[in-house]
Amino acid sequence: MIANGAPPAVGPLVAVLDQLDELLDGLTDDQYVATPGGLVTSGIGGHVRHNLDHVEALLRAAETGELDYDRRERGTGIERDRAAARAAIRKLAAQLQDFDWADAPAFLAMNAIVAPDAPAIAMTTTIDRELAFVLSHTIHHNALIALLAKLQGAALPPDFGYAPSTLAHRRGRPCAR
Repeated sequence: MIANGAPPAVGPLVAVLDQLDELLDGLTDDQYVATPGGLVTSGIGGHVRHNLDHVEALLRAAETGELDYDRRERGTGIERDRAAARAAIRKLAAQLQDFDWADAPAFLAMNAIVAPDAPAIAMTTTIDRELAFVLSHTIHHNALIALLAKLQGAALPPDFGYAPSTLAHRRGRPCAR
């Protein structure tokens, strides 16, 4: 259950993480770590780790007021161990649900690397904006995960990897213009 006063994107983000956990439950360990090769250089595990890095960065920023999506560890156990990934997904979903969002700072100081040969830039953002970004970013990577899973014959949860605007359109709801 989502805590009262949580920003509107918390519930949908938790739901997308739950979908990801459901997908991983249906994969084998080999499917989770497989890298198709050719033009595709990453497997499902790499995308899962990347998704969770962003959720962790956002939760850290909700406590500290400082956000940096570029500070992350690559090659972690989450990339190689489906059980570890599922445990991390459930832990982060619970943290999102249980966090006292009323205590989060209204504004966040964000650093972002926008060019590989330039220093990070500093900007100000908000929790709501970054929750919407992390939700969109997670859905985008879930779409890539869906492709990798389909290539291996895995079944997908309903609507996995689709943006809310696409689902609204499919259901006949007009999107904002």
